[in-house]
Amino acid sequence: MVLPLSSAPFAPPTRPMQVTAVLNPIKPQAGEARSELQAACAEADWPEPEIVETTIDRPGGSQAQEAVADGAELVIAMGGDGTVREVAQGVAGTGVQFGVVPLGTANLFARNMGILPNRLGIVVRMALHGMLARVDLGLAAFREFPGVGPWSGELPFLVMAGIGQDARTVVETRDGLKGRLGWLAYLESGARHLFNDPIRMRISVDDDPPEEVTAWTILAGNCGRIPAGIEVFPGAIVDDGRLDVLQARIDNPLRWLGVAAQGLLKLRNNAAGLHYHPATQVVVVPEEPLPIQLDGDAYLPVSEVRFRVWHRALLLRLPPGRPRS
Repeated sequence: MVLPLSSAPFAPPTRPMQVTAVLNPIKPQAGEARSELQAACAEADWPEPEIVETTIDRPGGSQAQEAVADGAELVIAMGGDGTVREVAQGVAGTGVQFGVVPLGTANLFARNMGILPNRLGIVVRMALHGMLARVDLGLAAFREFPGVGPWSGELPFLVMAGIGQDARTVVETRDGLKGRLGWLAYLESGARHLFNDPIRMRISVDDDPPEEVTAWTILAGNCGRIPAGIEVFPGAIVDDGRLDVLQARIDNPLRWLGVAAQGLLKLRNNAAGLHYHPATQVVVVPEEPLPIQLDGDAYLPVSEVRFRVWHRALLLRLPPGRPRS
């Protein structure tokens, strides 16, 4: 397994640790995950883990913050991408270790980090005893009126964020299909939006002057992959202190064939209409309010959005593997 890291992960401490798990109880494997964690801690002669559940009003971030304040040394997110994001923000910058047990539909971040949800017992024990690496966290903020007033409180993303037609694809994914097909439901929605017109937007990258563009979407990536092995950001590294920004300026529907080939075949040459550049911060002002998506979850339309990176904010437990140099 080649992990998207710029430096080698390092060994975790071998002493017993105080563990708190933040569990989404509505996931089908929630009960099994709870039992596996309790058994794994007992096997290792570690203290009994504290397991707290998410709710609609408290999706995980505040529980993670409380766990840190109460002395947890390792906080494990047990749920889908939304739970993982919330818990990540709750432990970011604290030095408390962060584990992931993926129980969701797409499990985007877990898959990027080589944490595969195939055998739950192994994944739980990896969250306890895996290697450690410091990785970046993406943050998104909004303003009601472009250039006016303070930014909103920041929302986290671990894989990628977007504004434009990709976010509309997420918004209009049919719940029934998602329940039956999982992440494949996004493809059905994407096919319906593939030939939507590109959108006029103003983009500012770091300290560069703003640029007026017409794009199908603008994405900011922390990791590179989505399911089916598709690489949206070839060569993305999760601890390099930068986002990979993609402007999809698709003005001819036939260009999607080249885009698909690049993603599926992992080609390094940019397909026509795809413009890549690195950034620590990118600000986008659409011509009219547009929805955004964070790791495949949709948010209401915004008039201005800022994506930025928090360098090495998380101390993540990882499977053993050979790092990418």
